[in-house]
Amino acid sequence: MYGYEIFHDNLMKSLISSVHGGAAANAYIFEGEKGLGKLSAAKLFAAALTCENAGISPCGSCPSCVEAAAGTNPDIIMFKKPADKQTIGVEPIRTLTEDVIIKPFSSEKKVYIIEDGDLLTPAAQNALLKTLEEPPEYAVFIIISTNQSALLQTVLSRSVLVHFPPVSENAVRVYLEEKYPEAENKDFIVKYCEGVPGRVDGIMADEEFYSLRNSALDYLPKLMTKSKVRAFDIKKYVEENKDDAEKIFDFWISYLRDILVMQTGTHGRTINSDKTPELSSLARKLNPKVTVSAIELIFKAKEMLRRYVSTKAVSLYLALKINSG
Repeated sequence: MYGYEIFHDNLMKSLISSVHGGAAANAYIFEGEKGLGKLSAAKLFAAALTCENAGISPCGSCPSCVEAAAGTNPDIIMFKKPADKQTIGVEPIRTLTEDVIIKPFSSEKKVYIIEDGDLLTPAAQNALLKTLEEPPEYAVFIIISTNQSALLQTVLSRSVLVHFPPVSENAVRVYLEEKYPEAENKDFIVKYCEGVPGRVDGIMADEEFYSLRNSALDYLPKLMTKSKVRAFDIKKYVEENKDDAEKIFDFWISYLRDILVMQTGTHGRTINSDKTPELSSLARKLNPKVTVSAIELIFKAKEMLRRYVSTKAVSLYLALKINSG
């Protein structure tokens, strides 16, 4: 769409239409799973906001659009977590908000895209809030987030929430077949991505994906027992694979969801159909309530990782919590 990789055409057309109608807000939150193209969507929206041809923005040919596509538009400011920090603190946000008083270089709007909205500390959000409460007419903020719950209610209330839902399996399949026509296991990949096209790229770029998937299944029975000794086996396994800890958690969630599907009698909806014998065996042994509880705990462990809690602490928390269930 307009040269940007977008998975939600209708959503973006609606947003861009609001720009044409003069109804652009001063703050937006683009929320959705990682891999749904929120950053590309933010860049497209920023191009529309700064386009010099009102009514057909983004035209793709005016100087502002050309610079936007090249990432050199001075009125589109990209902002993300400093490389040496685990969160976005108050000082970088103060620097950003000080820049807001400088009028746009050549456009009617000046757009700030904050890539790591989930990592804004409460103090940083409060610093940003002062600008959101009384923004210059030309300033537009786009905060990218995977979970709106990481943002203060006061920030949410002053922003337009734009939710990016998962797309259809067919959309993921089209993306996979167009970008990776040589891919094997296409049916599995499409199901595993669960409506998030960006996950396709991660799978195709990861030479260890399938071996890690197999080892995660090997450790799943240990995760689901009440043995404290095995809990420490889980901690050791996750620590040894700390760079892939989130992937391991995703594999466990996928397997446990399949187990829950089997326990409720809807076998045709499983994702990991090639692992049916192992998962069926576990499904017979586990209480469905334990399965649901484990899924919820793993989601919480993933969130802890994203908040930069140490892998050692997260893995031990997860193993002991599930084993005590």
